[in-house]
Amino acid sequence: MSLNKKMAAEIRAAYANYGDDPDKWPENVKKEIRGQTEEGHTAENKILRHMILHGFTNKYISQERSRTPQYIQKLRGRMRRRDELDYQATPDELAQLKYNLDHMDWPNNKGIASAMGRDKDWVRCMRVKLREAANV
Repeated sequence: MSLNKKMAAEIRAAYANYGDDPDKWPENVKKEIRGQTEEGHTAENKILRHMILHGFTNKYISQERSRTPQYIQKLRGRMRRRDELDYQATPDELAQLKYNLDHMDWPNNKGIASAMGRDKDWVRCMRVKLREAANV
């Protein structure tokens, strides 16, 4: 059975069992329909998700974990669509980012991301967190 047919069958079953309002469906049913359960079962996917959350580039992750860049891109896209892409950083990563900000001429997100080997969206998010920490 193709993935779309399987998903359609799950949706029909949810409508039959829980009614017409998807907001009232149990959370585990909604997660299963969205496919979140399939990714969380393997340790490899947990490692990939951790690396994505810490801003590593698709190319770096694919080289380190022997996956295709397309697989990493799809995983990143699914995380973004599900609002699971909440970037994180260790204190060492933030210190490295601050050092790059202080010592680069005209630091921009793309340049810093290139120097650190990270995704430019991660750099942008972490710069916001650094600014918030400085204002407190």
